[in-house]
Amino acid sequence: MSGRLDIVGLGPGGPEHRTAAAAAAVSAADVVIGYAPYVEQCADLLHTGHEVVRGAMGQEAARADEALARAAAGARVALVSSGDAGVHGMAARTLARAAELAADERPAIEVVPGVTAALAAGALLGAPLGDDFAALSLSDLHVAWEVVERRLTAVAAAGLALALYNPRSKTRTWQLDRVRDVLREHRDADTPLAVVTDAARPGQDVARATLATLDPETVTMRSLLVVAGDSGRVAGPWLVAERGAGVLA
Repeated sequence: MSGRLDIVGLGPGGPEHRTAAAAAAVSAADVVIGYAPYVEQCADLLHTGHEVVRGAMGQEAARADEALARAAAGARVALVSSGDAGVHGMAARTLARAAELAADERPAIEVVPGVTAALAAGALLGAPLGDDFAALSLSDLHVAWEVVERRLTAVAAAGLALALYNPRSKTRTWQLDRVRDVLREHRDADTPLAVVTDAARPGQDVARATLATLDPETVTMRSLLVVAGDSGRVAGPWLVAERGAGVLA
């Protein structure tokens, strides 16, 4: 008899932002598999009956294959991701690999949604994603930078609010300067933005700026960059986007 695979989004940080469905899926699992920091994110749910498989960055394909194999062999498996597993997480890769299996070799699979970083960051700022917005990853590890820049250019020109994941790392620094140049081609220098680092986690930090005053040194791989769209504005202590506000017909 085949087991079951739950691909679980743990939310952005602590258990207070984790859904009941996510907690139940991890608690009920025989095997919990994930990138080590994400496994630690649900450490409060782990118990002696769990087999825990912690992986490293870059081992996503191996984790997906192991999760599928364990579930197909009869185990109940929780494959965990931070945020939402379907947003720059493990869900798409795992489902694509599951689709390659014969139907009778494929375990039951469910994707358990979670609160993604863009929503956590938005809540800290107010409501910057209240109108249409786009979420992009600026990482070029799996996608050529030319593709990343083409997508960024399109949404920048569309006037959408932006939630930019993976904006800068220790070795990938010049790209953020290019991002700012692309945005300045389509938006005013005083466009509000914020760098939200470790949203809903210990050490959480929110740095408000504009396109002109953004300091790239404040941005890390644990940051999410929120850029106001053409309906976004500063309202008291908040950044908000009201649908239709400031948008020409």
